[in-house]
Amino acid sequence: MFGYASLVGFAEPAALPGRLRGFRRGWGAAMDNWAAVNDPKHFIDRGTGERLRVRVAYLDIHESEGASVNGLAIPVDEARLVALDAREVNYERIDISDAFEQVGADARASSGPQGAAQPPRRVFTYVGTEAGRERCRRGAAEGNVCVSADYLAAVRRAFADLRSDALVEFDRTTDPLLFPERDLELVRSR
Repeated sequence: MFGYASLVGFAEPAALPGRLRGFRRGWGAAMDNWAAVNDPKHFIDRGTGERLRVRVAYLDIHESEGASVNGLAIPVDEARLVALDAREVNYERIDISDAFEQVGADARASSGPQGAAQPPRRVFTYVGTEAGRERCRRGAAEGNVCVSADYLAAVRRAFADLRSDALVEFDRTTDPLLFPERDLELVRSR
């Protein structure tokens, strides 16, 4: 599974740094924080404890010729794939095997001796559902979309921990944040 945002925080020794060619990262998917469908996961205002009537935006990728986004390919088995699909409710999984490019020391090792890191045979990623993207567009037009400051900080921290130049590349390959950050607390009921 290629992570280009919060999934980069799932880094593990077997994960492979890489790039996804032909895509650009931006703030393109959102959830309606007040909707009952989001009861297993919603946000509250950290100061008041109130469940706000806002749309909360997340990073997404969209096709863009000549562009690329950095991230991490994380090994998954069927059970982990099912768990990730359940987690990524505003996204759909797509096969991006032909667009994934392994980078860094692990890419050089893949052509080395037996036992060295090998590039994955199949690579998937998540892209915003059309409904999630429409919520983001509607929220932008209505002025009620925001980004969780914790989410943004966690994504940036994951890229900073990935390798020395990963955060710089993240910033270069990500559209500017056009929505306000809010001090929101994530609440999971299951």
